[in-house]
Amino acid sequence: MTMTQDEITAVIRKVLAGNATEFSRLVREFGLPVRSFIHARVRNAADAEDLGQECFIAALRGLAKFDTSQPFEAWLIGIARHRVLGYFRATGRRHHATEKFREECLVRVANELQQVEEETRHATLRRLMDCVEKLPERMRQVIRARLRGEDGSDAATLLHTTRGAIYMLQLRANVHLKDCIMKGAT
Repeated sequence: MTMTQDEITAVIRKVLAGNATEFSRLVREFGLPVRSFIHARVRNAADAEDLGQECFIAALRGLAKFDTSQPFEAWLIGIARHRVLGYFRATGRRHHATEKFREECLVRVANELQQVEEETRHATLRRLMDCVEKLPERMRQVIRARLRGEDGSDAATLLHTTRGAIYMLQLRANVHLKDCIMKGAT
């Protein structure tokens, strides 16, 4: 049922005379178009519902200023539009403040993270070199050759063995190194 302008005016008069419960009739009548207007602009459902409630609270408080010769729905939509604009201004400021805070945090933490990373890298490298020294001599020679950038053929020639044997030594050495590093990390 759609209220006529005369019915709307009568309800407004009753509300202004002190019968605030009559305002619920206006909320029922215009709630859907006002909320639809807001939801079409504000994608967050909870925020849109809050804005809808704020719109009707503002309308109730400002009802004495309403010109009853004008369409009530248009007046409500105008209030809703102002609420939506305020919402976007506030969320824009909030978003900007959040981004600024994140940037400041990143700047402050970046140096500390870099320092921790370097310390960790140095500690890991020291641990690796200690573990290499614990390897049997042939495995240690294969690992050192690989660290110098030599391929399996060069290491095989150096150790008087085959490339296949070098790859097996390297594989076993990698397992030993991994175990050694993991023990040192715990």
